[in-house]
Amino acid sequence: MTPRIFTPEYYEQLGRIEQMHPWSAYMQRLAFALLDSHSAGPPTRVLDAGCGAGYFTLRWKEHSRIRAAAGVDSSVDALAVSRRRGLALVAAAGVEALPFRPSVFDAVYCADVLQHLSRDDAARTVAEFARVLRPGGLVLIRTAARRGLGSKKHRDTADYQQWEPGKLRAHLEPCGLRILRMSLINWLPSLAADLRALGRPAPAGDVGLGVALPAVGGLRALLLTAYWRIEQTALLRLGVGLPGGHTLLCLARKS
Repeated sequence: MTPRIFTPEYYEQLGRIEQMHPWSAYMQRLAFALLDSHSAGPPTRVLDAGCGAGYFTLRWKEHSRIRAAAGVDSSVDALAVSRRRGLALVAAAGVEALPFRPSVFDAVYCADVLQHLSRDDAARTVAEFARVLRPGGLVLIRTAARRGLGSKKHRDTADYQQWEPGKLRAHLEPCGLRILRMSLINWLPSLAADLRALGRPAPAGDVGLGVALPAVGGLRALLLTAYWRIEQTALLRLGVGLPGGHTLLCLARKS
C-alpha cells in the first residue's frame, strides 16, 4: 500500500528511499554540484526548507562542512526521524512563514515542497526564501513538473500543483531571485512512465509515495544510475536543458 504524505509511514519510507534509491544519489550529486559551482565561498549557515526525514540536511552538512545546517518541516513525524539522525537544528514550521530573521542564510534548499502548497502559499514561500537569504545567497528548488501526455496530463487540485519553468520563474523574479540554472530533469524515465500510463485514467492531486526500491546491484538500478550520470553530464558540463521530465530543478541567486 502506498503511504500517504504526512503520515509516519510516509517519512519512514522516504528515509529508506533517500538512503537506498539511485534517484536520491543522483539528486544529491546534482544539488551539490550546482551549489558548489555557484557559491561565492564555503557556506556557514544553510536552511533545508521542508527537510522531511533529514537525510539531505545531514549529507549537505557533511559535504560542505557547514557550521550551522537548519531544517524546518511542518510534520512532527518527519522531525522525529531527523532528530534520530542527529540533527539538532530542526524546528516545526511552515515554509510560508519561516521563523528566522532576514538575511541570515548563505543558501536555502527546498525539495518536493512547492507542489504541496496552494498558489498563495507558494508565492509566500518564495518570498520567504528571498527574505532569509543574505544578498548573493543561493536558493535551490526542486519540485514536481507536469506529468502525463495529451489528455492524460496530471490534474492539479487545491492542495497539490505541478510546475512548469515559466510558472516558477514568475514567482522567483519579482522577489529579486535571479535564475542561474533551470531545467526539467529525469527525461527518459519520465517519458517511459508517461507512456505506460496512457491506458490508465489521468491522475489528480497527490498520488502518495509509490516508489519501488530497485534491487541493490540489480540491472534496473545499474541502468538508471548509468542514465542519470549521462543526464548529469548533459546538464552540468554541456549546459543542455532537457525537453521533458517529471521534476523541475532551479537554482537562483538573491540580487
